[in-house]
Amino acid sequence: MGSTWQRGIVVGVDGSPQSMAAVDWAALTADRHGAPLTVLSAYVSPPANMAGTMGVSVTDLRDRANDAVERGAARLDGARPGGHGVEEQVVHGDPAQVLAQRSASADLVVVGRRGLGALDRAVLGSVSGALAAAASGPVAVIPSGAATGEPSRVVVAVSDDDADPQLDLGFAEAQQRACPLVALHVREPGLAAGLDLGGPDTQHQEAERDGVRRQVARWSEKYPSVAPTVVLGGGNPVDVLLDELGPDDVLVLGGRPHSPTAGRLRYSVADAVLRRSRNPVIVAHHQVSRHTKGDEPWTSSTRRSGGS
Repeated sequence: MGSTWQRGIVVGVDGSPQSMAAVDWAALTADRHGAPLTVLSAYVSPPANMAGTMGVSVTDLRDRANDAVERGAARLDGARPGGHGVEEQVVHGDPAQVLAQRSASADLVVVGRRGLGALDRAVLGSVSGALAAAASGPVAVIPSGAATGEPSRVVVAVSDDDADPQLDLGFAEAQQRACPLVALHVREPGLAAGLDLGGPDTQHQEAERDGVRRQVARWSEKYPSVAPTVVLGGGNPVDVLLDELGPDDVLVLGGRPHSPTAGRLRYSVADAVLRRSRNPVIVAHHQVSRHTKGDEPWTSSTRRSGGS
């Protein structure tokens, strides 16, 4: 991925305080990576047979989307994140689908997450959850009340197999934010049960730790200014990951595109962390495709503020 993001950052807004906090986080990230920033709002037309009953027209929804984008851009107070003018876009389409499509051609897509009750988190999901599940590129989810300033640490969840997407993104973040990186590997609950991880390593534990160290070492060569630490934990992966986080940390996870429903049924670690985390979480998907303008199945209006 690299430390300079030429394809840019897209932040989705809906006018809520959470989406405005996502603008703050995205703008700072754009500064750190020299990335162009796009503030985008999407709206869906109400069904024809419901528009009158709901008292909401397409024009109303488009106006609300325009207002959300204008508020997001105004929040930057004329700043030029990453040294670029801020692009403002209003898009007709399902917000999660539009942003998921944009993730294939952007360096990062950012959204806020409203505070939900336990039942809502488990059953209803959200635009942020649907986006993180369906996106083909990296997605950052900024939960309600999360710190939006510089992180104290970047914590990267490292699996036994290929963790390159999240390590690449995590090292790039740590380098640009000038903060340490923690590579955290969580052992399977069955293997970790009954083990005292504070005591001497077993042979199997040491082999796992060595595997994580080898993965981290490859990226340390590319990002020599980053100070990484390898941590081996045991227990429920979601609990271990969340317990590791301090109030100002950013968590980076790996992920594979899937439907939100399938993710909940399989109890995906990434899905569960996103529903419970109080910290910014970045899900680092593989980039699988690039959309050209002619391929985009949506229409939008675009403005640019702050020059080019």
